[in-house]
Amino acid sequence: MEDHTKMSWKEDTVIAQLHNSVDNVTQALGHAFTNPSEQFIQQAQDMIEHADRAIENAIKNQGQTDPILSLQQELNQKKEALNTLH
Repeated sequence: MEDHTKMSWKEDTVIAQLHNSVDNVTQALGHAFTNPSEQFIQQAQDMIEHADRAIENAIKNQGQTDPILSLQQELNQKKEALNTLH
């Protein structure tokens, strides 16, 4: 019999890590919009790629839960925002 407390804790950890990844994208986008140099745009792209991989892995391992899908939608909006810079 599985310990449901551990399962919930693991899921909470995954969600927290995804939030951090999306927050990092938000911060990188802020830098890119403030100073749209190639360096800051590239950093934002790198952060987006990292967050994208993290979300893909979370969906593969945890399934398409509402919190993960919500973060995926937020990340997609941030991708669109970055596309307006170039």
